[in-house]
Amino acid sequence: MTTLVFVALARSAPAGGYSASFPDLTGLTVEGADIAALVVAARETVLKELQRLADDGHDWPKPTALEAVTVEAGVVPFLVDVSVEDTPVRVNISIGERLLKRIDQAAETRGMSRSGFIAAAARTALGEKIGAGAGADFDAIARKLQDEWSVLGRKITDSLGPDSAFNRSVNEFDAKLTETIRKTADNISAAMARRKETEARKDEAAKDEKSHPADAAI
Repeated sequence: MTTLVFVALARSAPAGGYSASFPDLTGLTVEGADIAALVVAARETVLKELQRLADDGHDWPKPTALEAVTVEAGVVPFLVDVSVEDTPVRVNISIGERLLKRIDQAAETRGMSRSGFIAAAARTALGEKIGAGAGADFDAIARKLQDEWSVLGRKITDSLGPDSAFNRSVNEFDAKLTETIRKTADNISAAMARRKETEARKDEAAKDEKSHPADAAI
């Protein structure tokens, strides 16, 4: 897997919400009702665009460094990182018509492209694990997400000022995110405490049984 990092340029949308464009992906734009939705949509859209380029036999564009991007007034840049397979190479293969139809149906059901499905099947046949990162540590993910939002928030404040509607939206989402993470951590801690308490009661009951064995039946 390779991680590509593209620059996105966010701005307020005339009809409300926010939109973003990508200097390296001409014509590609995304919209979001709030900052959180915009960031999520940006990642999903970039992934789909890279897959489309690969399916059409085009090379992926080389990401431009943030420092090399010209940013207009009122525009806030942020980074979109996506995990992708190695740079695609277009190949011609022969395959049975019926099998091809089954592949297309299976790929469509899973929301995948034909080439993506074939690549996934090949990796499975080679013994590679698909989606091995799904069990990533929760705390690490939460910290990474908070760090990303902190960086983005500072950039927005520097560009638009602390009292801008854009900045207030980020601060509101950041507060909600922090509260959600805190509640989740509290719930996990409470569940662990209850489990320890239950195990302690079981151990105490076992000790009582050993200390006061039941009378033998006559």
